[in-house]
Amino acid sequence: MLIRVPSLLQITRRLCACRKGNTAIEFGLTAPLLVLLAFGAFDYGSAYVEGVRLNGAARAGAQQALYNSQDWQDTAQMEQLALEEYVGHPLTQPEIDAMSVSATANAFCACTAGVTLACTDTCPGGVSPGQFVRVTLNRDVPLTLPYPWSSNGEVAVDGQAVVRVR
Repeated sequence: MLIRVPSLLQITRRLCACRKGNTAIEFGLTAPLLVLLAFGAFDYGSAYVEGVRLNGAARAGAQQALYNSQDWQDTAQMEQLALEEYVGHPLTQPEIDAMSVSATANAFCACTAGVTLACTDTCPGGVSPGQFVRVTLNRDVPLTLPYPWSSNGEVAVDGQAVVRVR
């Protein structure tokens, strides 16, 4: 009895003609990419939403200067109000110290050309400078996956608002 051994060409033709399992192999090759894209959309979508929250809280802190224009340089009050707006309720100082969000408020005077100067000085043309308040909130948002461009597994997100008081 003679056993016939298929040639390499015949084996290759049979494998190319067989389509069983192609879908499973294609899914296995693309699934990691789809998972990576899904986690990336979740992580950076969360960071975007956090940025919107920080911008809203910074705007609330800066608007405090508009409500009380006599104390427009009270940056501590603006910072506290911005943090309270961020969490949604009044805060005590120990709670503020324990937060992962930092707030910074600056009160400054500037001319329309963007030149920052002392509030007692005058702008070019003899005009008195405008009074401005800038409130900035910062937070590091943790990421789900360790992306290569994020060394510490977090992405820095900030929100800022600038208001002219006078």
